[in-house]
Amino acid sequence: MNDFFAALYEGFHPLNLFYIQDFSNDMYGSGAYVTIGLIMIFSSFVFESLYYYFLSSYGSLYKRIFWFIWLLVIAVINFVVAFYYSTVELENMGVKYGFTEHFNFSVVNVLWAVIFSFVFSLLLKTKSIKGSRTPF
Repeated sequence: MNDFFAALYEGFHPLNLFYIQDFSNDMYGSGAYVTIGLIMIFSSFVFESLYYYFLSSYGSLYKRIFWFIWLLVIAVINFVVAFYYSTVELENMGVKYGFTEHFNFSVVNVLWAVIFSFVFSLLLKTKSIKGSRTPF
């Protein structure tokens, strides 16, 4: 499973679009990719489920603007989780990196959280009472 999340977070070998020298190797070695990746997928699914089956069913929260606000909430949560866990895991290994490495990794985590949220939206919106046409 570490290899799957490494492919996501490093940007697919041989392209390595998001690979960060030494930082990515240490993240892979610590197994932090799996923890952060599972939290990202789980939180994206749970928050999208909450939106479609609870929030959008009541009042006027089924509109597109609220979906985008909810997506922003998911992004912020996943940014904080990735930043915190990457910092803690690498410090537990005795390795210290600067703000930039953790920030860049957290932005990549946000990118994947948004992509997974969009995919979950496509799957979950079909059973929603009012949100079946949200975001499109």
